[in-house]
Amino acid sequence: MKLIGNVIISDEVWDTKFDCDLTKCKGKCCQYGDIGSPITEEEEELIKKNLKNVAPMLSEENLKLLEKGITIKDQRGDLHIVEGAHNTPCPLSFINKEGIVMCSLHDYCLKKKKKVLDLKPLWCSLFPLIIKNTSVGWIINCYLPEFCKSKENPQPLLLSFSEYLSAIFGEQWVEAVRKEYAKEGLG
Repeated sequence: MKLIGNVIISDEVWDTKFDCDLTKCKGKCCQYGDIGSPITEEEEELIKKNLKNVAPMLSEENLKLLEKGITIKDQRGDLHIVEGAHNTPCPLSFINKEGIVMCSLHDYCLKKKKKVLDLKPLWCSLFPLIIKNTSVGWIINCYLPEFCKSKENPQPLLLSFSEYLSAIFGEQWVEAVRKEYAKEGLG
């Protein structure tokens, strides 16, 4: 386990080299799971406000589902993106001509030159990283299911997400991570 700033990083995260290869995994992370991705009330509101902007990318069925409500609550009362059916693509996704499940929120941000985290939920943006803010600080773990496929010669998992992590923890924190990896000859 590593502690950098007030962020606890699991050994699995620290030691894993991974850089998502969407062409190989086909976006299955946006399809499989026990329940839709967790989101905050703020993220839900942003999606509601922007649903009209991503609607042209969505199927009629998904749009109707989302218009009824973006989220559901789990047994603890936490919000999750609603699912059309178990292990079906997220209703905020579309399938491109290569058969890859793509996020409409991510695509919209890229096309409009917006920061992805300004609209796409944090959980979705960081998968397979799992980040939790606790009373003792942030904790970073990961979950790499079999369908996750990496590019060849990947960098450390944390560095693959440095842009998003710097938006959360700051550029100085990411630099501290880079220095720690360099000390270990991994970065």
